[in-house]
Amino acid sequence: MTQLSARTIFFCRPLAVFLLLGCVSLADSSAPNPPVGDSGVVERVMHYNGIDYPFSVYVPTTYNSKTPLPSLLMVHGAGGNGPEFLQNWRAFAEAKGIILVAPTLDLSAAAETQVPVVFPRLMETVQSEWSLDHSRRYLFGYSAGGYFVYDAALLNSDYFAAAAVYASVIQPEYDGIVQQATRKTGIAIYLGDEDPFFSPQQGRRTRDLLVASGIDVRYVEMPNASHDYEAVASVVNADAWQFLTTHVLR
Repeated sequence: MTQLSARTIFFCRPLAVFLLLGCVSLADSSAPNPPVGDSGVVERVMHYNGIDYPFSVYVPTTYNSKTPLPSLLMVHGAGGNGPEFLQNWRAFAEAKGIILVAPTLDLSAAAETQVPVVFPRLMETVQSEWSLDHSRRYLFGYSAGGYFVYDAALLNSDYFAAAAVYASVIQPEYDGIVQQATRKTGIAIYLGDEDPFFSPQQGRRTRDLLVASGIDVRYVEMPNASHDYEAVASVVNADAWQFLTTHVLR
């Protein structure tokens, strides 16, 4: 197994935030402790402002409604979907007792503007069925999904305790979002040194930008790794979770 070495960093992508008020409803969510079936995965749809947000939830077999569990909101990359992306964390979540929430999202710029409203609403929708620990709500994003995670980590810094991403960096034109965080959310970023989309130089620039703002960041350049998250998921997940769980909302 590859051993990770760390340097502090954080990364985010800013966005113009338009908070759209609206109604949220959940399909098939009336039971306070709904059955999850043999697979441990259930499919749901959140309806918000005329848009359907399908999402998958993984509930570990150790779940007991009397004991709130930490949760991880996961955002897939371009061309991906929630059910498939969830599988990268499923075995780890079972072992550690984590509730996974994996929406299938339109990763367009227009959809990104609604992240500060949609992500908390999505988690509250899950909370209506399962017992989540409010102090341990975490984020994980991959590639294009990493942009959404950074937005949520900074613009919802009082809602999510910490975040982690694989294969994403902040572009200079979006540096301004860093100053919008009301809380210094902990963030871990993992970048392969052979990633064809994001260079180590971009990652280090991001690290320096975020560290300068006082954000608690873990930056890891992975040797001989590319943009392929699945190839290193077991290593990244374990290291990311160790970092995430050192951050708890008070």
